[in-house]
Amino acid sequence: MTDFKEELKKVPELPGVYLMHDADDRIIYVGKAVILRNRLRSYFNSTPHNERITQMIARINRFEFIVTGSEYEALLLECNLIKKHRPKYNVLLKDDRNYPYVKVTLNETFPRVLFAHKKQNDGARYFGPYYLSYTVKSTLDTLSRVFPTRRCTKKIVPGKPSRVCLNYHIGLCPGCCAGYVTEAEYAKNIEAVCDFLSGRNADIIRRLQGEMKEASDALDFERAAELRDRIKGLETVSEKQNIMLTGNDTMDAVAIAANETDAVAQVFHVAGGKVAGRDSFVLEAVGGSEPQELYMSFVTQYYYDSIAFPGNILVAESLPDDQLELLAGMFSERAGRKVVVNVPKKGKKREICDMAVKNARITLGNYETTKRAERAGNIGVLEKLRRICGTESLPFRIESFDISNLGDSEIDGSMVVFEGGRPKKSDYRRFKIKTLEKRSDVGAMNEMLLRRYRKIAEGETGFGAAPDLILMDGGITQINEAIRVLSELGLSIPVFGMVKDDKHRSRGLMSPRGDEFRLEDDPDIWRFVTDVQNETHRFAIEYNRKLTEKRYKKSPLDGIKGIGDKRKVALLRKFGSVKGIREATPEEIAGTSGISLKLAAEIKNYLADAAKKKPGGGDANG
Repeated sequence: MTDFKEELKKVPELPGVYLMHDADDRIIYVGKAVILRNRLRSYFNSTPHNERITQMIARINRFEFIVTGSEYEALLLECNLIKKHRPKYNVLLKDDRNYPYVKVTLNETFPRVLFAHKKQNDGARYFGPYYLSYTVKSTLDTLSRVFPTRRCTKKIVPGKPSRVCLNYHIGLCPGCCAGYVTEAEYAKNIEAVCDFLSGRNADIIRRLQGEMKEASDALDFERAAELRDRIKGLETVSEKQNIMLTGNDTMDAVAIAANETDAVAQVFHVAGGKVAGRDSFVLEAVGGSEPQELYMSFVTQYYYDSIAFPGNILVAESLPDDQLELLAGMFSERAGRKVVVNVPKKGKKREICDMAVKNARITLGNYETTKRAERAGNIGVLEKLRRICGTESLPFRIESFDISNLGDSEIDGSMVVFEGGRPKKSDYRRFKIKTLEKRSDVGAMNEMLLRRYRKIAEGETGFGAAPDLILMDGGITQINEAIRVLSELGLSIPVFGMVKDDKHRSRGLMSPRGDEFRLEDDPDIWRFVTDVQNETHRFAIEYNRKLTEKRYKKSPLDGIKGIGDKRKVALLRKFGSVKGIREATPEEIAGTSGISLKLAAEIKNYLADAAKKKPGGGDANG
């Protein structure tokens, strides 16, 4: 095992790049540093890290470093090495292929304008991606009427005309195959289409307006009407595609949205004062990364190989000034002109960043939904879970449990069920805990599990079939309690715990022996377990909220003058019940926010009188 303490002494206090290797000598992480020794030392002392980096550190067998002349050179080298080695624990780009493009086949004699599902390296020019397929189809429909282009795959041989098809007769094709249009004339249409898709709409519309005026002045009203309809079509599709900004700057807006497991990056391209296109990327299994790390890694990799830089790159997340300057210097040198990288705080530029953030969140939500749908009924994910948990049979039915409470009152539990990778909401159950007077998660779990599995032990099927796997929201304490209850009932069902990190994100699956499978090792399992854990927690909290609202809505305290909802909630939270308030002294009651000693005495007297009037002196709300 490498003596990292000794190895760190050999690291200079200079800028450079470091590479982390695992036991198989694979490069698992590449990073840059202004001062290599300080940065590397931070990995091996008590400095807290996010879960992904913590996992990476646990796998380091050795490290190496490369000294550079500056932080800028380190940034370039880091990007090259990440692209070459694609280390597991770096943020890596993965194209989001779920969005359509407009494809112009410039590699053909008479190019076509087509709908495309993804980019390819085929010599064509691509515009997009677009968020909705409808937007692409609507755009293509309008463009075909304004600038007729061929749609067929017929091979066109100069000097050998062929018969035209229906598209020519309805005005959607200029008749390339029949020789009715020259290559030069046709190229003007294609150039106009590309200009329009690039955001230069205003120039095209002005040109058409000029042609319309010339036709009108020449009394060619049929031609003028045709041009008028073209202009209207372009204006309509422009409104659908573009969002106006002030000025004519060329700029990009970069935004990233992340959940517990994954992230999505969006780059909005602004040309001619309008949003002219967008790129979208999925960043898998990096959801636990710090936002600044995500932005720096993404922006560097995205623009590193760029051949056309915008004048201004807007970043939605705040980054340190020195990092913004570093990026701007790198991009300016590669572009051969000044490129500004900044974080707008207000105005139209901030609005476009906010719009990019909103779209990134929507795309991330759609990605989550897509992945969830892929997992649903996906035996492969369940087979992975079977191997991790070491169960004999496939965990087709999974039951998960959680406890929710408000102090010593309104303690409740929830059970959610997943079958075949899908939530089976008809089998969800809620348990209002009846045997506890004080908060005890273990005691509440004991009651809930007994009530659930006693029916299985007694052969009843009202709760549904027995599960193949039980997942507890918690660690070894919750696992042991579940095993104890099952043993008491004579049942043998595998039990694992879903443990969270210090930021309450799903971290791992814990076995009854205390071993932990780190979820980041398998993104598919990570997403699935996160879904189960979040759904269990949501269901428990939802029920607890309903009980709490019901409890606070009607109470003997309602009849006391000077006690509104706010003071009522404060009293019940402090004393747990009306009975607790009645048994407290006036001084204790007056210690509650907003309650004077005089009002406390009135509360005591009112509750005492109410108890005397009630048959048996009981307390329905105690």
